[in-house]
Amino acid sequence: MEQKRTVPMSQQDTNDEIDLFELWEGLVQEKFIILISFFVVVILAAVYAFFATPVYQSSVFVQPPKKQEMIWLNGLNQIIPNSTVYTSESVFQAFQVQLKSRRTLKQVFDENNLDVVYVPNIKSLIAAERLVAKNKAFEQFFLSFSVQSVDKDNHALGVSAQFFAPLTGDKVIHVLNSIVMQAEINTVNYLVEQIQSEIKGRQNLIQKKITGAKQIEPQRRLDQIVRLEEAILVTKQLGIIKPLFSGGYVLELNNIETAIGHKNLSLYLLGSELLEAEKKVLENRTNSEAFIDKFRDWQETLLLLKSLKIEPEKFGVVQVDQAADFAEKVKPKKALILAVGGVLGLMLGVFIALIRRAVKNRKALQLSSI
Repeated sequence: MEQKRTVPMSQQDTNDEIDLFELWEGLVQEKFIILISFFVVVILAAVYAFFATPVYQSSVFVQPPKKQEMIWLNGLNQIIPNSTVYTSESVFQAFQVQLKSRRTLKQVFDENNLDVVYVPNIKSLIAAERLVAKNKAFEQFFLSFSVQSVDKDNHALGVSAQFFAPLTGDKVIHVLNSIVMQAEINTVNYLVEQIQSEIKGRQNLIQKKITGAKQIEPQRRLDQIVRLEEAILVTKQLGIIKPLFSGGYVLELNNIETAIGHKNLSLYLLGSELLEAEKKVLENRTNSEAFIDKFRDWQETLLLLKSLKIEPEKFGVVQVDQAADFAEKVKPKKALILAVGGVLGLMLGVFIALIRRAVKNRKALQLSSI
């Protein structure tokens, strides 16, 4: 039987081992390639670091309005009973909604022409393309703005807002402060609209009560006359001319209005003289307003509502704890970019050197085997 020829284990291990000294020697021989790769990548990184458009970031801190800024809003509930109660927390919550809203950010975005920042050539585009580009630019701007609570467990400490953009530091500060100011304006306008709507609704309700009472009062007067006529008929049949006593209740002209509306009291006890006199007065009455319950109170409230002047300058919706006054450059970080560029340059150089050495070794083996 033919025996298989085997290679000793030690020889196999020797062939499979990597000679680190030979590897190092090869890298030394390719040192120029490594150095060239290193410097090329570092130079490219330096070009980017020193010529890339810098990005600045700034922050602003805001808190709920002070109690003295809520005096006017709190007094509104005394003027308009059962109206919405505005608190420092509810007003500040409304401010936060406006601060985060796309409407507020869009106003600042358009006011400062920030579409050019994100799309430099936007003015050279046709109308349709410009609209698409502007919408994309606004999305970038929207994502560059953020709001977060200073302390999640204590909302009274307020919130902070951050904004970063490829603008100068002063421009970033201006835009961030403009966002806060616009949110404050929008919140005040929102509250004014709410108050005006509530006042208008209350005016309409009271006016309807007044109109309804004026319309129904003549019918009530006729009802009283019908009851008096019936009572007069009874008094004449019983021969009662003067008022009588009933259970200690003295029936006289001073309480005849109460008597007419009293279910358990017989009007005929007043006597025919009083009843006929009251009937004649009711028939000749031309002004019913004085006899409508709460009519003058409604008129007074309506007059007060119409004369109420909303003074938004007297109530605050936010207090700026720290305005944006400093912008930090967040991009590019030159030192970090150069360090990363150096590491990547060395890695690229070593990789190229290893490839070159492998190619040279393969060619040498092929030549030796010929």
